[in-house]
Amino acid sequence: MRHHSFPSVSGIIVPVNHESLSRKRTGRSKPRTYGGRGPTPAAVMLVCAMAFLCVTSSFASAVAAPVSQAGGDLTAKQILNLVEGKATLAGSGRALLEMIVEKGKSQKVNRLQVMRSDNGEGTTRQLVEFLAPADVRGTKFLSLATPGEEDQMWLYLPAVGRERRIAGSAASGKFMGTDFTFEEISASAKMWEPYKPERMGDETVEGRKCYVLKLTPESSGCLYGSVTLWIWQEGFLPIRIEFFSKSMKLQKVMAFSDLQKDKRGEWQPNTITLQDVSGGSLTTVHILESDDRPVPDDVFTLRYLRKR
Repeated sequence: MRHHSFPSVSGIIVPVNHESLSRKRTGRSKPRTYGGRGPTPAAVMLVCAMAFLCVTSSFASAVAAPVSQAGGDLTAKQILNLVEGKATLAGSGRALLEMIVEKGKSQKVNRLQVMRSDNGEGTTRQLVEFLAPADVRGTKFLSLATPGEEDQMWLYLPAVGRERRIAGSAASGKFMGTDFTFEEISASAKMWEPYKPERMGDETVEGRKCYVLKLTPESSGCLYGSVTLWIWQEGFLPIRIEFFSKSMKLQKVMAFSDLQKDKRGEWQPNTITLQDVSGGSLTTVHILESDDRPVPDDVFTLRYLRKR
């Protein structure tokens, strides 16, 4: 088993735990909820959906029977299935997030509300609304995903006064200046369907024993040349994900940190960092508030999207 601490890449510090730095800069308090509990499973799902749960949900259906093998015998698809079972919540939820985008000496702190509905059968609906700062307040992003149908995404800009359909190559563009793409924010499972998972040798990352999985595209239309995931064996949680370009250069690095147990006793991350290695930018997401209250159906409509 190999050991890794992940030093800097090309002179850029690759984040493993960005918690202390972010708290110092923003004065952020510990995550809280409307009901006074720790971050809810729904809130964790809302954050992870930005780029990881869409990976696991693509392969969850491949393992229909319960998994009972020892860790050394688990296949890549079985590991992904276990991760999906730990982190996903069928139902509705909402969360208040802080998203910090840094590049060079500039830093922008966004406040977002995310509302999501998942029926547990592959149909997901999500609305992301910017609450602050003033120059992006009222911007909304609606995404609808139904099995067997093309995903639908719309971006509403208050300055324009109308929505814009996000489709084709635009879906792989950066979302509102962050390091996430529109597809990653929408948590579209279809994005990862052409990738084949393979289990690599186990490794230790920051003292945690991890399964290492490699996703390789089986079609030329895929956004990434490969994706490597480090899954913490104890909690079946992602610790790190590396995204490689089609030329196999490291393009982006995602790290999950500030791990805490939720009310169910399950480990969950409260902070996610995503770094664009080539571009030199960094996006950090924190959960500020969350709850599991049902979200009304009319929230996931174009009429609500246009509502000021």
